[in-house]
Order: sequence, then structure tokens, then C-alpha cells
Amino acid sequence: MKKKYKILSLIKKIKKNKLSLSLNTLSIEKKKLGRINNDLKEMLNKSKFTEGEVLNSSQLRQTSSFRQNLQEKIEVSTNRENYLENEMRNYLSDINKIKKQREKIEKKIKEEALILEKISELRKNQNFKSKVII
Repeated sequence: MKKKYKILSLIKKIKKNKLSLSLNTLSIEKKKLGRINNDLKEMLNKSKFTEGEVLNSSQLRQTSSFRQNLQEKIEVSTNRENYLENEMRNYLSDINKIKKQREKIEKKIKEEALILEKISELRKNQNFKSKVII
């Protein structure tokens, strides 16, 4: 029985480590997306139309198309950030569940060790009655 709980504990530890690594990867990706999003917003602000500037139709069309493209990329980036945030929350929840499971497993290991110790003590203290041979 003790081996079973040790193996379960090891499996939970491996799962927790795997989830932690994935969480770290998501966190790094989210930071990158945040920087990209800021850069895109900055580009969008710099490409604003200035008052009194005279533009021909092709320049106006090109600038408008560029700004629309930037806005679409900002939206995609923001949606991706939200998705990553949700995934990170799920990973944290899973890590928490695994932590609780490992605590229960460790408790079972200790309980079983105590039971085996008590059984061992009882066997040592047990008085064997000798049989009377007639």
C-alpha cells in the first residue's frame, strides 16, 4: 500500500511541475503580447491624421488602411492576452487541486505508517500462551 501512495505522490509532483512549466511559458508569452500591444497602440497614435494636412486620395486610403490593419492587430493581440490569462487561471486552479491531492496522499502515507507501527508494537507486546501438552 505504501508503494502505491508513493507512486501517486510522485505522479502528482510530475504533473504539478509540468503545469508550472506551462504556466511559466504562458506568462512569458503574455508579457511579450503586452509589449507588442503597446507598440501597436503607439504606432496607431503616431499615424493619426493631423489637422490642416493636405492628403491626396491614395495617401488617405493608404493611411486609413494602415490604421485599420493596426486596429485589427491590436484586437487580435488583446483577445490572445485574454485567452492566455484565462488559461493561466485554469493552470493555477489545476496546480492548487494537485497540491491538495498530494497533501491527502501524504496524510494517507503517515496514517498507514502509524498503523504499521502500532501493529508492530502489538506483536512485540503480545504474550504467546504456551500450549499444554497432555
